[in-house]
Amino acid sequence: MLTDITIGTFWAKLKLWSLSSMLMARVGAESTDGFFSRMRANAVKVDHDEALKPGLRISFEDPADFLQVITPARVRLLRQIAHKAVALGALASALERDPSAVRRDVSVLERKRLLKTRKVSNPGHGTRTLVERVATSIELTTTI
Repeated sequence: MLTDITIGTFWAKLKLWSLSSMLMARVGAESTDGFFSRMRANAVKVDHDEALKPGLRISFEDPADFLQVITPARVRLLRQIAHKAVALGALASALERDPSAVRRDVSVLERKRLLKTRKVSNPGHGTRTLVERVATSIELTTTI
């Protein structure tokens, strides 16, 4: 069973999950002790009216769980949409992958808050799904 802890720290005036407002996301493995130690340090900063750095941190207790979510195919997907929103179909074509597989990977990364999707109208008829990253920079780290 995958277990992860997701903590987002945002400035009050920033728009939640906006690509322009979220500069950094960190994804990695971290022990429960390490997580709570980091949260205690953040609480001390808040108690002293110090600003917390905005960003998103996704921590997996087990490095194996991290590797189940952050696969090589998903890393390529994240790289492909680094700077602007990309249509789901165009993303599948650029990655030379089956659209349903890309859709599944996008869904996993969206549940982990690394991506967001939105529907937009196609000129003429129908809609398409645009995919974008929530952070301009994503740091992947783990220690075994």
